[in-house]
Amino acid sequence: MFKDKSFYWGVLKGVIISVLFSLLAVLIFALVIKAFSFPDAVIKPVNVIIKTLSVFTGVFFSVKGEKGLIKGAITGLLSVLVASLVFAIIGGAAGASSILWEVLLGGAVGAISGALAVNRKANA
Repeated sequence: MFKDKSFYWGVLKGVIISVLFSLLAVLIFALVIKAFSFPDAVIKPVNVIIKTLSVFTGVFFSVKGEKGLIKGAITGLLSVLVASLVFAIIGGAAGASSILWEVLLGGAVGAISGALAVNRKANA
């Protein structure tokens, strides 16, 4: 599909950054929940925000050059899939419909982030 190895390296780097950011953010959020006893209704929206920020961060710091939209979308999709797999291994599996929605969100956020990252670096 793409002959440029930097494409694959950029996607891999983005996935790694995104998953590490997500793990760290979830750990911090878990500590905050334990310390302040937030209601359960807060957990799901904050997890969506964490996943969105993690995809944005991973894409923004890894996508360079051309095809930012495509690189970002692929990075976002893979980031959410890998993070979901890691969290399923750690704490139990989530529902398939939930993962599908999160993967689609990750792809959309990744595509937008990729376009912003490429344009920001091109204009800088």
